Amino acid sequence: MKGPRANRCLTCGAYALGMGSPQPASIFTSAGSLPQPLPATWECDLATDSLTWSSGVYELFGLTPGTPLDRDAIVAMYLPESRVELDRLRAAAIAQCGSFTFEARIRRADGELRWMRVSADVVARNGRATHLYGSKQDITDDMARG
Repeated sequence: MKGPRANRCLTCGAYALGMGSPQPASIFTSAGSLPQPLPATWECDLATDSLTWSSGVYELFGLTPGTPLDRDAIVAMYLPESRVELDRLRAAAIAQCGSFTFEARIRRADGELRWMRVSADVVARNGRATHLYGSKQDITDDMARG
């Protein structure tokens, strides 16, 4: 990415975009090929199933940042196979205070199909899971390349 709004980090090679830029920051693969979107963060309070997202997760799902989030409506955006896998991994992580990573396919609010890598870990108090948190990264281009 070039231009007056992009500044490249000399340590990791990430581009920090200027204020007001609608594009996500990205890092380049070691071969310098296509940029890879940075993971976006999320959290779920298990007592209420309320979700908290960074702007990158909203973007991944095709939603305007700040849109009220209903977990059931968000889970419905996962394609059936991914939804089953999410339910299985999530339940095991909560029961065992563990973590998981998997690749899921979603249908964004605009109807576009996307692949994402979901990583999750558990916050536990007194041996009981209270929150899930993690990252989601758009991997659609990687999946298309095979």
